[in-house]
Amino acid sequence: MRTSFIYLLSIMGILHASEPTFDSVDYSNPAGYLEIAASLGNRDQIVSQAWELKGNSDLVTIRNVLSWMDSNFKYDPDRAYSWRNYDQAIKEKTYGGCADQGIVCGVLLKGAGIPVIWVKTMDVPWIWDFKKGREFESWSGHVFLEVYVDGKWMLLDPGAKTIYMDYSPKSRILPGNRFAYHKGNDPKEMIMSLQWEQWKGQTRKYFRDLDESLLPVDSAGGTSISPQAYVIGNSPYYQIITHIAKERGLSVPRSFNTKYDEFLPQAKGNVLLIETHNGIPIVSVDVLEKYFPDASKGLKNPDGIVKIGETTIVFLDFSRQLSKINIDGNAVKE
Repeated sequence: MRTSFIYLLSIMGILHASEPTFDSVDYSNPAGYLEIAASLGNRDQIVSQAWELKGNSDLVTIRNVLSWMDSNFKYDPDRAYSWRNYDQAIKEKTYGGCADQGIVCGVLLKGAGIPVIWVKTMDVPWIWDFKKGREFESWSGHVFLEVYVDGKWMLLDPGAKTIYMDYSPKSRILPGNRFAYHKGNDPKEMIMSLQWEQWKGQTRKYFRDLDESLLPVDSAGGTSISPQAYVIGNSPYYQIITHIAKERGLSVPRSFNTKYDEFLPQAKGNVLLIETHNGIPIVSVDVLEKYFPDASKGLKNPDGIVKIGETTIVFLDFSRQLSKINIDGNAVKE
């Protein structure tokens, strides 16, 4: 009767076993995290393979598992968006991303006697972009493992093959500037990115309501109060212009020679330095004057400088400067 009631609540959306939780792990009971959930694959097969990889220490075992995974799996990005457990991943010999890697690595470590907790994170820049309504290219997160080794909990990144021994499970900001928000013993119940649409829905809901005070400062939301210079140039000229700008105390947030409709508006109110040859800038005057009317007047000025509103535009004519040098390297006297 109770089972039927729970099932009814589940299909009605009242019971959410997959709701993200960060503080529900009992770290005082490592043995409780040796269990391999049935959803993750055939336990007997997992344990059999795990014992073949077991070393003379837990760290050696972890190294053996990661090496075995490298030898037996190939990357296939098409596998990143549908649920697969250990059995399916072994059959297909592919992984689609960090969730696949984390599941296979985690169950093998459990099978070898190492307690494991899965940790879901999202990249901090993605979180801020999402919360501030800024555009982002992709849903950007990562899966880590907490592993109990040598009497303490450590953090393992299977994809990067890196273990962090000086680690506190209370840490919310993990390597790569990632925010930990969900820990558990069953990745399928937790909902990983392999359950793509369901995972996005869960992630959207969680981070929409997240207390911003838990996050590091939004670096993308900062505004420089020092003079800035935007550089339009091709190599090697943009490097030269950038060097000159920095020598004069200007920061250079961007250099570019394409996507003018995207980047020229960002230069407004700053200094815009433009590579020029024989009076012709590398950006079309029509494109430039779309955002800075009458900018071409600077081409007629001896110093190549024109002020358009709050923006200072400088045409750096390299051909004109180079024409003042003889082939022997001496300056031409005017």
